[in-house]
Amino acid sequence: MTHPVSRVWLLAVVAALVPSAAAFAGVDRSVESRWRGAWVVTRVAVQSDCAGVHTDNAVSGTLVNSRGRFGFRAGEIARVDKVDVHRSRIDLILSLPEPILLSTQDGPFTLYNEARCPLELDIDVPKDRIAHDNLNAVEAVLLQVVDRFNTMEEAQRSSLWNHRKRDPYPADYDRTLADHQAWKAQQANAGIKDRIDRALEETSRLADRVTSDRDYLAGFAARSEKLKGTDLGGCRGLMALDFSSFAATPPLPSTMTGSDARQRWVRGYQDGQKLIFGLESIRGLPACFVPAPQEETAVRRQPLH
Repeated sequence: MTHPVSRVWLLAVVAALVPSAAAFAGVDRSVESRWRGAWVVTRVAVQSDCAGVHTDNAVSGTLVNSRGRFGFRAGEIARVDKVDVHRSRIDLILSLPEPILLSTQDGPFTLYNEARCPLELDIDVPKDRIAHDNLNAVEAVLLQVVDRFNTMEEAQRSSLWNHRKRDPYPADYDRTLADHQAWKAQQANAGIKDRIDRALEETSRLADRVTSDRDYLAGFAARSEKLKGTDLGGCRGLMALDFSSFAATPPLPSTMTGSDARQRWVRGYQDGQKLIFGLESIRGLPACFVPAPQEETAVRRQPLH
């Protein structure tokens, strides 16, 4: 049985917590209602990895700590996608409408793509301001970090806006993309030609390896018949597979006895599958050659999402 004094103490604690929880819920709803979907201009420098995930920026006062890969100076315009209210922190989940231009290297070519830069401001707020349902006091903390606006147009009229614009693509970049496509086609076709040459070489060697031994021919025929009509996956499969892909020891017939006979059967089995794979490569790979892009083909830049 609970002691009367303990029960009174427990009720007092619960009574003290209930108003605090109610106030927290009130601030949560108020901040969410006013800030979600709003536009802001940052008063502090922020960072983002620009990799599709919101990068954390821990904010205390006007000090920001983040490990984002890319930095943005104060005055950046952002949209508030979501608001999370905690006991002593408010998180503003933001997306920046203006992308950045990222470069990647592919062989001798430097390529560029646009990247979006979502981020999150985790703003420390004194507990008492949230606990006492003081929306004005809570917003005073937020407004040290960002200025709030109802529309993007209003944010763009702010004197705080830094007017950042995405870097331009290099001059004559369409030519670079066309040259890159031609280079990729050359690389692909060189790989296909090399694979055809290997298939011709490997299959020609089989003529010297085939014997009239009954066990060898039995293994050769068993694998050849099993592989006939097998879908090797078209161009992708023929390029992904290799003669070494067929080196596994096959299941031996239960009637096969004697180690020498088994070895001859396995050797015939493996040669049979190499022959079918080689013939399929010689037959199918020529259709996989990539046509060289036309000189006048226009290449459009696609943003990176």
